[in-house]
Amino acid sequence: GPRINYPRNYTFAGTLQDRTFGTGVEFQFARSIFLNANVNQDMERYLDVDFEKTRVGIGGGVNTSRKISFGGFVNLGDQIRYVTDPFLGRGTNMNLFATLRPMERLQSELSANTSRLIDRRVDSKVFDIHIFRALTTYQFTPRTLIRNIMDYNDYDRTLGGNLLFTYRVNAGTAFYVGYDDRFRQG
Repeated sequence: GPRINYPRNYTFAGTLQDRTFGTGVEFQFARSIFLNANVNQDMERYLDVDFEKTRVGIGGGVNTSRKISFGGFVNLGDQIRYVTDPFLGRGTNMNLFATLRPMERLQSELSANTSRLIDRRVDSKVFDIHIFRALTTYQFTPRTLIRNIMDYNDYDRTLGGNLLFTYRVNAGTAFYVGYDDRFRQG
């Protein structure tokens, strides 16, 4: 169905920081298929500058099988470049994702994310980033699992890895040991 939202966010001193007027529509079909679209007119205050932004988005997904689900979204419009001398550029963000479950205990979530910003003052690309990520989990027993996250960022050409072994004692207690190489990246 349709939706409309109008949130406002103020500082403790009473200064309006963010304002959004958003409208959209969502469709939920049989067999867990969904589509959505939205348009937002925002004001965001950054470094004492009020930026007026308009963004549109469309997305959807299919989750009809226990073995595979997939979807994606595209969001484009005005975007702030958050630097010392900020400006309003033209941004595009995209995300494609899939979940594969070839057997009951094994699940892998794959995603590709992109973010691009164009400085419209000089019509030049500020950045164009692609991040590819795989999160794989194998459940040995209801209490033990191993999880691996691998991601590649083509902007700074880094490959990140994260491995975690977990033993869950009960709903509130878990023991785990793992490795994460992101610390070396700063």
